Amino acid sequence: MEQHNVRVKKNPKTGALGAELETASVPVPCDKVQQIARDYYGLSGRAEWLWGEKDSNYRLMLEDGTAYLLKILNPAEDSLVTSMHSLALLHVERADPGIPTQRVIHTRDGATDFRLVADDGSERGVRMVTFAPGVAQRTAPQSPLQRWRVGALLGRLQKALKSFSHEAASHRITWDLKHAIGMREVLSTFADVHQRERLENAIDEFETTIVPVMDSLPAQVIHNDFNMENILVDTTMPDTITGIIDFGDMVHAPTLFDVGVAAAYQIGDESDPVGAMCDLIRGYRSESYLPDTEVPLVYTAAAMRLVMRLCIPKWRAQLFPEHAQRLTTQSASVWAQLARLDAIPRTVAIERLREANRKGA
Repeated sequence: MEQHNVRVKKNPKTGALGAELETASVPVPCDKVQQIARDYYGLSGRAEWLWGEKDSNYRLMLEDGTAYLLKILNPAEDSLVTSMHSLALLHVERADPGIPTQRVIHTRDGATDFRLVADDGSERGVRMVTFAPGVAQRTAPQSPLQRWRVGALLGRLQKALKSFSHEAASHRITWDLKHAIGMREVLSTFADVHQRERLENAIDEFETTIVPVMDSLPAQVIHNDFNMENILVDTTMPDTITGIIDFGDMVHAPTLFDVGVAAAYQIGDESDPVGAMCDLIRGYRSESYLPDTEVPLVYTAAAMRLVMRLCIPKWRAQLFPEHAQRLTTQSASVWAQLARLDAIPRTVAIERLREANRKGA
């Protein structure tokens, strides 16, 4: 099949924060994407580019109204990692078909994904999946019931993935909490001394309470990015979850990290951030077990995720100043979330989370 020109912009620095976010890809022209769809999938439609943190994403709309998502993955992503994501989607579909994940579309040759070779010899993975219905949870009205259902779906997804394994599952990615103390590399870029101190305190807390026990915690392949953009809800009944998308940050890690990440995002604009986290915890415990001893670690992991949401965009904005505004657009709201969390004494917050964990049993 024909090769398609793909231009790649690489930053020469590669450090502890992760090469996959130090490599930016220039989007492939939509007419080329349409040709890829025809050549590899036998599908003819109109391609529309969609924003992605590190990949080039396209909605492919067929004449009959059927939509697909075609992903041309970041050039820094290893082919084994691409394969892991595809196989994980297929595994979840078999293990629990009721979980609303996207379905992998096989190529005309029966492949779950393939490598696209550019004219300059560089390679990028390509995958096509069904286009999940609904809108991002972040843009819809939120409620305790909705957050409960998000937590329950996270528990179901973890159960479905428990029997999944892959040789690439321990690959290093920037958004992996196992490497969170590497955020110290970014602290010097924050001019405000109080902001630096707040971030450093969270990193110190993570290093003191979680790092020493991390290797002993129950672990498996986790979604690792259960955020409000990756959770889709029904447009008319927003308490109904219609899609769980983007398995691109999957990694083998402690299961409590999945819970901490999800809890951090469910804070949203709620005036009571701990109450929002409790809603998710109750839903999660309806499907999965969370030891009482791990609840304080979930709180610490959630706070650390907020720190990462401030540090990683700040770092990437320096690498790619042309995208700085888009990359840091949510930073102000994350600082506000952290401030509201800080307003509740840590001991009080953890006790409330423990109570929610017991009620969810």
